[in-house]
Amino acid sequence: MLPFSNGETLNYTVSWEMVPAGKATFSVLDFAQPDGKKGWQFVLDVKSNRYIDFMYKIRDHVEGFSDKAMDHSFFYRKIQSGREKKQIEVAFDWNRNTATYSNFGGKRDALPIPLSTLDPLSAFYKMRMLDFEAIKDLSFSITDGKKQFIQKGEVLKKETIYLSSGTWETYLLVPEVNNFSGVFEKSKDPSVNMWVTADHRRIPVRITVKVFIGSVIFELASVN
Repeated sequence: MLPFSNGETLNYTVSWEMVPAGKATFSVLDFAQPDGKKGWQFVLDVKSNRYIDFMYKIRDHVEGFSDKAMDHSFFYRKIQSGREKKQIEVAFDWNRNTATYSNFGGKRDALPIPLSTLDPLSAFYKMRMLDFEAIKDLSFSITDGKKQFIQKGEVLKKETIYLSSGTWETYLLVPEVNNFSGVFEKSKDPSVNMWVTADHRRIPVRITVKVFIGSVIFELASVN
């Protein structure tokens, strides 16, 4: 049984250096391709609040499309309409084993990728499928269309954490971020920590991101 299902929505508060900064929502939907193949549509929306808008407005909409077995992606889209403007699309061609990146329609050369490669958002859900009791080292293939890499990470320990949404028994995960783009590329010694529930749903209840602009914290507010 998968840890997520059609209709799941995870709502997070976002803080920057302990200051309320905005909200983030992860959603799961069913979808079908024109040829009838069924899969998952994952959606992430991030929106900064009015206070942060004055300094760095964020309006990000991200979609990842994968097969039902979470073995490979079909398509990836990222639209940034805040301070930075981007319209990124990554098309996967599994007849040729390639991914093609474009931004505002400007295409790069097709990138060769191995089988069982996922887009960055679908990989977030692939992580939730792992058995953290049995697997201590995370490893799977990801591409953002510009480069392909093996995402690695470590399951550090079990830990009880206390949030406004409740008390949670969790696993603490530390993914490698040296291959991440954006603010991670611009940061010295960036890091990400994730606390994921130690039950069958494996929901990330707290995520901390340390980059050059400071510490950003995602905390679960509600699950629908």
